[in-house]
Amino acid sequence: MTGYKSMEELFRLTQKRFHNLIRKDEQQQIETSIWKQIDSGNENDYIHFHLQKADGTYLSVLDHGRIVKSQQYGRVFYVLFMDWEDMHIRYSDKFSE
Repeated sequence: MTGYKSMEELFRLTQKRFHNLIRKDEQQQIETSIWKQIDSGNENDYIHFHLQKADGTYLSVLDHGRIVKSQQYGRVFYVLFMDWEDMHIRYSDKFSE
């Protein structure tokens, strides 16, 4: 989906930061929205943005994130990225309501 060949490549190209996956002009707005959702007591966040692929192009995604507390790592995010365009094609009836 994103073209990263391995976790090592993903970590190297993003410097192990989720922030670096977000299109630069969207970074501040997206991070603010995610933390606002989390800080208001939600364990889940939902946000649409453009995710940078390995080749430098962008993929429009819906991000479903979940924050959990780990004894070993502290607060950890799990994130599911869904292809925005594919969702509109497959679930067009839901988006038209």
